[in-house]
Amino acid sequence: MELILQQGLPHQQEAVDRLNQVFEGAGIFRPRNYFENPTIDLRDNRLRQNITAIQSNLPPDYRGFAVPDCCLNLDIKMETGTGKTYVYTKTMFELHKNYGINKFIIAVPSLAIKAGTAQFLLDPYARRHFSDGCGYGTEMEVGVLAAQTRKKNKRSYFPSVVSDFVKGSLQNTKKIYVLLTNMHLLTTRKNSMLARDDYDYGVEGFYRPLEALRATRPFVIIDEPHRFSRDQASYKVIAEEIKPQCVIRFGATFPDITTGRGKNRITKKDYQNLLYDLNACASFNQNLIKGVAKEHLEPASDQNAKVKIVSLRSRESANFQYKAKNKPTRTYTLQKDDSLAVIDTAFEGITIDGISANEVVFSNGQTKTQGEELDVDIYMTSYQEQMLRLALERHFETERENFCGRQYRIKTLALFFIDDISSYREEDAEGKKPYLLEAFERLLEEKIEEELQNLSEHEAEYREYLEASLADISACHAGYFSQDNTDSDDGIAEEVREILHGKKELLSFRHKDGSWNTRRFLFSKWTLKEGWDNPNVFTIAKLRSSGSEISKLQEVGRGLRLPVDENGNRISNEEFWLNYIVDFTEFDFAEQLVKQINGELPQALAITEEVLSMLAQKRGISADAMFDELYSQNYIDRHMNINIENREAMQEEYPELARGLYSGKVKNLNKQKPKPIKIR
Repeated sequence: MELILQQGLPHQQEAVDRLNQVFEGAGIFRPRNYFENPTIDLRDNRLRQNITAIQSNLPPDYRGFAVPDCCLNLDIKMETGTGKTYVYTKTMFELHKNYGINKFIIAVPSLAIKAGTAQFLLDPYARRHFSDGCGYGTEMEVGVLAAQTRKKNKRSYFPSVVSDFVKGSLQNTKKIYVLLTNMHLLTTRKNSMLARDDYDYGVEGFYRPLEALRATRPFVIIDEPHRFSRDQASYKVIAEEIKPQCVIRFGATFPDITTGRGKNRITKKDYQNLLYDLNACASFNQNLIKGVAKEHLEPASDQNAKVKIVSLRSRESANFQYKAKNKPTRTYTLQKDDSLAVIDTAFEGITIDGISANEVVFSNGQTKTQGEELDVDIYMTSYQEQMLRLALERHFETERENFCGRQYRIKTLALFFIDDISSYREEDAEGKKPYLLEAFERLLEEKIEEELQNLSEHEAEYREYLEASLADISACHAGYFSQDNTDSDDGIAEEVREILHGKKELLSFRHKDGSWNTRRFLFSKWTLKEGWDNPNVFTIAKLRSSGSEISKLQEVGRGLRLPVDENGNRISNEEFWLNYIVDFTEFDFAEQLVKQINGELPQALAITEEVLSMLAQKRGISADAMFDELYSQNYIDRHMNINIENREAMQEEYPELARGLYSGKVKNLNKQKPKPIKIR
């Protein structure tokens, strides 16, 4: 199976075109050395003119030219699932074709993102797509930087991928050189791979890799810019050590920057020459990604048991108070590494990682401050089983439709986020399966048997697929956790390889030998929350806690991409839904997600002539009369600026002026369920 890449999609091509337009007519000079990029004249006023012209399509508060010092910064905002990797790959080809730029460094925040990016850049089909399908006729040489292990009494070798990158010649007009690295390798710590200068040999006279990279005058592409704030160590290495000519940031989320104090304190996004804004609202409204259907379960019992953090002694202990209906209140004092299971067995597997003066950090990644509470019900095994049942119910509803209800089938995947790795991975001394894994396999077996009983004679092939699943339940699921990177177990290594590097395998119904590929249920501990995604994830079940606070959009982001069918074709002419299942403490998840999506929209500050004419035409009056109507109600001033205090009232009276997410793109299924009533 090959993933069919589509070229010329408007929402992607526009971002490529805008980046291309930045350098039109600007001064570009040939390099002094064969291994350097051409030099951009950063003082050329054409850069300002081009960026200003491009930004005329953006809201006023997103405009503004950031004067380059020794580096030009450009930002592209694209929501998760809309094809950032494709866009910045095509951008590299375009900048090479039009301006001769052929040295690019791609910086990503994590190993999971690096694996996904490398997989895309090295995929033979993707290479043919850009070289032949797009007509560039250019080869991309990709070096993936990996950590080195220094052995005693052995020669110290200069990193070969850095050497190959640096030696790539500008004179080879049919080749682009790309170096891919994750943020943890961008460091100046003592003995770090890129900062050392004691190698046995160097490249082009450089013995320090960071200096060699700087000499190429590269363009740097940053993926997930919210992880690379300007005061972050890896970003400083890029800015101060590598010193690229240009940094292009691609992401759905950008860092915040705060100025002023007290009442004058202002926090806004740290955009630097933002060129394109494909935000979440536009992505949902234009059907570029799946819609979200959120669902939660009510508490498993009526005990309403809660554990409150009543006091803390920094680095020493934490006092917890246990309260439950019809039970006496109890107090517990716990220290670092103690298990919360001494309070209630529902907390089995969760320990205290750290205690500060204000908060407690738990082993599931969650942080709670003094005075906050934990709901015991969501940690109960019975509650988790109910969530698993609901997730399997939604999965098989979708899977059956995707398998039997269309000409070209869609492999349907489900993703489960857990906080206790041992509940899925670790067998006990007697070889008994951990409780979560045992429960999942038992419930999956029951569900498949139920589905088999309800199939018609016309669904014979789906019956084969389910029977193959039933014959080997363990083959249906796999897990990936950060600790797996150091695990020597061959079975775990194969699971990790398939999840991180085998996207096409996961999307295929058959193995190479023709047997059914039934793996479609994936488990992780939020390790995959950024960078990893699969277009055919249709259900995400968030068992227990997600740990630290992250945005709602990031949480659903792993399943927002539009799906591909069994032939690798992206399906963009239908509306699809992501089933998102949470516990009852997040009953308002859908509302919070909508609020976040709309909250990221820039607010219009003025009514334009075009909008005024549109309003007037709909009401059968002149534009002047429409102006008088808005002005008389104090909605606008004489210059058509909107009076902020009356904006909501104006949008309510004139719905055409309302901006935001279309109704129904994010659904709360709990509110849509019919409520039974009693009758006599």
